[in-house]
Amino acid sequence: METGSKIVDGLVFMDNNLSFYFKHSDSLITQYDSVSFESVHSDWLKYLPTSGKALDIGAGSGRDARYLSKLGLKVFAAEPALSLMLSAIENSEGHDIAWFQDELPDLSEAKSIGTKFDLILLSAVWMHLSSEQRILSMQSMSSLLNADGRLVITLRHGAFSDGRTAYPITADEVCQLGEQNDLSLLLKTDLSDDQLGRGDVVWQTVVLGK
Repeated sequence: METGSKIVDGLVFMDNNLSFYFKHSDSLITQYDSVSFESVHSDWLKYLPTSGKALDIGAGSGRDARYLSKLGLKVFAAEPALSLMLSAIENSEGHDIAWFQDELPDLSEAKSIGTKFDLILLSAVWMHLSSEQRILSMQSMSSLLNADGRLVITLRHGAFSDGRTAYPITADEVCQLGEQNDLSLLLKTDLSDDQLGRGDVVWQTVVLGK
């Protein structure tokens, strides 16, 4: 596969959350890229692989995918909102990132690649999934991990005031679902402040491994 950004066709089903990300892609990209990968993900950097393949689910502006690519990982970036993905592709020139439209819980496009991943990153997505979707999503992600792979889930706690849907989530539920799918807990962080300074939003990270 040649170096550079690529796009693979995929289906996407719009709901109110996807519609929001589609309509506000420009402002969201500016927001996401205003903070660095290292500051957002400082708690789990020691679990980053030094080689192999990474899957970034809900890749957004491509900030995290670009960082992982710079580390030398082969990055696959899944983003359901087409406008976000197209802008991210433009901003990722020169990075070895394969882009495609896909979404949880099925991850049908990611599964069709026919490979396993050393790292799966799900950042600020889990709260958009219903209880049933979270069960199915954990099954999908676990099935895509290498034997020694790592699954990193960052949890956003706090309601939205802009029409997006968020469900109550807990780190303990993530750990329980991981255990049901043969994933062991490697890290569960305490709550931390929002990097964008939003007082009603806090974050937590869970790292699971095969």
